[in-house]
Amino acid sequence: MIIADTNSFASRLSRDLSSTQSEREKHTRELSSGLKINGSVDDVGAISTQAVHRSELNRLRRVGETLQNGLSYTNSQQAALSIVQKIYGRMSTLATMAMDITKNDQDRLKYDNEFQELREQVLEIDLERFNDQDLFRNTKYEVINTGSINWINARAHVAAANLNDPNYDHYLATITSSEEQDEINRQLKDSVAGTQMWLGGSDSEFNGETPGSNEGNWRWVEGPEGLEDGGKGKLFWQGKGEDTGGTLVPGMYENWNRRPGANNDEPNQFFGVNEDGLQITTQEKWNDLHLFNNGPTAYLRESDPSDLNMQRDPHGDSFELQRINFKRFLPSTNIDLKSIANAQDALSRVMAAEDDVSDKLALVGSNASRIASEFEAIQSQVVEKEKTLSRIEDLDVAAAATSLARAEIRMQATTFVFTQANKLFNQRNYVEELLN
Repeated sequence: MIIADTNSFASRLSRDLSSTQSEREKHTRELSSGLKINGSVDDVGAISTQAVHRSELNRLRRVGETLQNGLSYTNSQQAALSIVQKIYGRMSTLATMAMDITKNDQDRLKYDNEFQELREQVLEIDLERFNDQDLFRNTKYEVINTGSINWINARAHVAAANLNDPNYDHYLATITSSEEQDEINRQLKDSVAGTQMWLGGSDSEFNGETPGSNEGNWRWVEGPEGLEDGGKGKLFWQGKGEDTGGTLVPGMYENWNRRPGANNDEPNQFFGVNEDGLQITTQEKWNDLHLFNNGPTAYLRESDPSDLNMQRDPHGDSFELQRINFKRFLPSTNIDLKSIANAQDALSRVMAAEDDVSDKLALVGSNASRIASEFEAIQSQVVEKEKTLSRIEDLDVAAAATSLARAEIRMQATTFVFTQANKLFNQRNYVEELLN
């Protein structure tokens, strides 16, 4: 009976010592890391909650970085527009100086030289980029080389590209003014010349018209223009070009390959076969070809920018930033200071451009204010999430230190009792041996 009690007492002391040692190690580990949770054995439920909150916090921080990048983008726009505003201010000053009746033509020529240089600087600023994003969201033009392609397939090709791009609306180009043609040349560095490309014009039936009813009625059937007139497209030309026939719709633009006195001017027919697809040839001239003609090797793509989507929370919600562009004077624009009358005209146009830039600066400021507001909201969420995570993870150092001290005392006491018990057991065994 004494032996059984002795073994039981020794086993209990051993278990207490082992338990106290584990508790001591746990509190030591917690104090060392400063965290409540240092392994899966600590608190399974807390670990799961910790993972969810930490993932949410990381997403919030990434959204915050996105908003900061957006703010940098708008700051770059603001800086560029401020420079343009100063340039236009100088241009208006030059125009005013050129209107001085005491100045001669030589003086005005000097003013005009500086005026034209400043205009070029503005055009360069207009093409600036921020982290591979256009700083100013103007319509873009691009030659899409596909190899041999007909008009129908070119239209399908650009429609497929449009479906996969949330930032731009892509379509076959619609050239509605000489200024637009000039902008195309500016962006493409005159690469239009020498490349046979399809455009977004046709006199065929695409919207339920009676077959043949649209023949000779050329419309822009792509892009925003293609939505006009109930979806039939914007009418710009009527009639055939043979014998110099056909007429331009008032207020519209055309650039058919037409020669004075010729009897086969564009648009025409090829031996009686209708040619219903619009193609741009060399020297920027237009030609009509059969829709299934595979001669052209490319098409001219026009891309209208969408408003920029700025992410506002970790779950994909976003808000739109209005696209920013501003009034500028393209190379083909007739504006100079070579005479008083020209200077007067230039002054009024530059002042209008200044007003436009001021409006765009206000719009940029509005965009920046919206981003800053969203950023502050995200930062508030980050702080609250960090507090929540802290309550889950962070150790109550005072409580842990007290628990460690208690564990240390228990361990010392248990060790002392265990030592004394060993002495007693050894003494008893010695007595038993003497008695035996």
